[in-house]
Order: sequence, then structure tokens, then C-alpha cells
Amino acid sequence: MTATRPEGLLACIEDDLAKVEERLLEETHSDIGEVRAISGHTLLSGGKRLRPAIALLAARCVGRKFDTRQAYSAAAAVELIHMATLMHDDVVDEAPERRGRPTANAVYGNSITILTGDFLLAKAIWLLSRDEENLAMVRLFADVTIAMAEGEVLQAAVARNWNLNLSTYEQVIERKTARFLAGCTEAGALMGGGTEQETAAMRAFGHHLGISFQIADDMLDFLGDPKRTGKPLGTDLKDGRVTLPLIHTLAHCDAATRTELLATLERGQALTDSDVAALTATIARHGGFEVARAAAQGRMERALGELNRFSDSPYRDALIRLADYVVARDR
Repeated sequence: MTATRPEGLLACIEDDLAKVEERLLEETHSDIGEVRAISGHTLLSGGKRLRPAIALLAARCVGRKFDTRQAYSAAAAVELIHMATLMHDDVVDEAPERRGRPTANAVYGNSITILTGDFLLAKAIWLLSRDEENLAMVRLFADVTIAMAEGEVLQAAVARNWNLNLSTYEQVIERKTARFLAGCTEAGALMGGGTEQETAAMRAFGHHLGISFQIADDMLDFLGDPKRTGKPLGTDLKDGRVTLPLIHTLAHCDAATRTELLATLERGQALTDSDVAALTATIARHGGFEVARAAAQGRMERALGELNRFSDSPYRDALIRLADYVVARDR
């Protein structure tokens, strides 16, 4: 199977996504002009709306009910949480661009961007909590947000630890990415009236999809096209993030190669394009990318196995094709 643009995968929920987009525009409005401007800057930066789409597809796939007020509010809240974390991440990373456009912090400054991210998180909580029956959803995404914060802290704490083991890497990506997508699919199952077994299956689907997504995303730092990803190659390397291709290579190369790799990696932000190309070539020679692709593919297959519980439908088919897109995407 080949990568497909997510837009083509989501035709079956196009109307739902349009309503969510309207809700996002409403909820990012503020009487404070700066809040409105920064929120709008991030909202209109070209995001795929992958997380709300997954939640909506999960709800439609389960299919026992679909309360539009609840569904659109929850899907919008999911995207607001994502937007807030992106804004905070860009400040932490001192990132000048995202998706080829200046980040909010680059345009408006760090302090005001962090505070606007806090505004978006509060908006998400408000959206989820305004209906009493949504208490389970509030608890779910509170847990998700806690895990994401823990994952980001752990990632920062182990930066430039070139002896990082696979277990710690998996713990980072499980908390910062997989639990969020698992929360989206679990929320979808709840919105769709899923049984306990169906909700567990959707949660597991999202969890495995999230692991696959992050492994694939990590490979783009080496192999992506900057014109499509919106960021230069080697950005994660310069920040000292140790990902699966590098973990494998450092564990399996000879002593001389390891010494050379470590000397290059220690240059950090001073890494040149040539350095990144040389590191990429070394990882390729040692099978690091093949191992990462196999791991991402394996997780995708485990995710797809969870969907066998559900009847055939355009929504189940879209989730299957979306899982394939996650592994094969180029941005």
C-alpha cells in the first residue's frame, strides 16, 4: 500500500470536520486581540486535524449513537489540546518554523505564546466539561495531558544520552504520542456508544497507531523532504533526541564507528547538513531505518487487528487506510 494524503481519506466525515472547524474558530475567539491573533496563527498553520478526525471516525465506526453537540465539542477540544502542546513545544525547542511557517513564538515571543497555549488548554477543558455527562471525557483527557507532559519532560531529561535504551525510548513515545491517540479513539468509542470491549479495542487501536506514528515521524528527521515536512533535516539530532534508528545503530556498530558517531553527535546545534547526511548514511548501512520501519509496520498491524471487532463501514475502512498513511507518510 502507498501513502495517501489524509484529506482523501476523510471524505466520509467531511461534513463533521467542517462543523468542528467552525467550532474551533468560535472557541479560539477572544476579546483580547493578542490571544485571538496567536490562536488564529496556530489554527490556520496547515495542521491535518488528524486527532479530531480519528475521534470522529472511531465514533462513527462504533455507530450506536452520535450526539453532534458532544462529538463536535470533544473533537474541537482534542485539536485545542494539540495546538496548545505544539505552541509549548515550539517555545521549549526554540523552533523558528513549523510546517514551513514561522511559529507563534517566533512571531509573538515566548511569554505570550505560552500564555495563549494555557488559554487553549483551558478552552479544551471548558468544552469537555460543559455537559455533565462528559465527566468521563474530562478525566480521560486530563490523564492524556498529564502523560504528554511527563513524556516531554522525560524526553528533555534524556536528551544527549547516547546510551539511551529501547525501553526508555518507548516510554517517551508512549506517553507523549500514543496515549493521546489512544485517548482520541477511546473518546470516539464513548461518543459512539461502544461497549466496554469495543472501547478497549478502539483504545488499543489508537495506542498502537500512536507508537507507529511517532516512529515514522522520527524517521522523517533523517529521510524527509524539508519542503514537505516544513523543517530542516536533523532538527531532532541537533536537539539531542535519540530515536530508534540511532539507538539501533549505536548498539550494533563497531567501536570505531561508534566513537566517530558520538564525536559528530556531540556537535549538537553546530551539526552541518554534511554531518546529518553522514549520520544518515551510517544509520542506513547498519539497518537502522529498516528496523524502525519494521517496528512501525508491526505496530500498525497490531492496530489493524483491533479493528476486526467492528463491522465493515466507510469509517472502519478510513481508519484502516489512515493507519497505512501514518506509516508511509512523507510529512
